[in-house]
Amino acid sequence: MAEKLESVELALFERLIDVGKLLERRADRATREHTGIKYSQYEVLIRLRNAGGEIRMTELANKLVSTPSALTYQVAQLEKAALVERVTAPGDERGILARITAAGRQMLRDVSQVQNDMIREATITPLDRDQVEAAHRALGALQRHLRGEETGGILPDQAPAEETH
Repeated sequence: MAEKLESVELALFERLIDVGKLLERRADRATREHTGIKYSQYEVLIRLRNAGGEIRMTELANKLVSTPSALTYQVAQLEKAALVERVTAPGDERGILARITAAGRQMLRDVSQVQNDMIREATITPLDRDQVEAAHRALGALQRHLRGEETGGILPDQAPAEETH
């Protein structure tokens, strides 16, 4: 029989779920107010930028912890807004790449300060520097355990260079 959770362990899990939902709601509200798109769509743009401008749809779905059908819907909405385009992968006519457009990159630049302010207010200001570092390490360990890698933390000026097409 598995060992019973301690109260603090159960509370940790519940708090992680709660904080994740609260942060996602706050991020969605801020993103919608300043861009007109959902945070889930904004996150697609961020992942595309961080991947150098394009990535296979299957890999993008994995990075977003999304189903392929949910990602297809989000990308279709972004295509309608001319922020993303889908193209056939070179050398693989069945493979589809999602590619951020110039308008998508511009949107990221336009909203970066708003996102920065929201992130700072929601997650940095309530903590001291040691708590920020400890949370970063602890969440990184959980992310490695659950995803197999750590993600995040790529600032706009650190993103891979845009490929020209």
